[in-house]
Amino acid sequence: MVIRVGAPKVMGDVQELARQHASRVIVELARLALKAKSETARIAAIRELLDRGYGRPRLAMEVSVPADNPLQLLLDEIDARSRIEAPVSHTPD
Repeated sequence: MVIRVGAPKVMGDVQELARQHASRVIVELARLALKAKSETARIAAIRELLDRGYGRPRLAMEVSVPADNPLQLLLDEIDARSRIEAPVSHTPD
């Protein structure tokens, strides 16, 4: 049995230290996204910036069921509603 005494405090300390460097790190990511010699490094920096600025893209899943299946009817209705409903904003008013 392993008992971790103080682990949550240590994680909080690490998070706080990381947050102290956040603005400089974002600036460095932006610099790398524009000026890194390696295309791989530029793509990685761009991806990190976009993920932090807009969140990661949702994963899509394709499901196949028989056409006369009630589950298919439900999935079709959900899909149709998601296409016509306005997106939900997560920003506070």
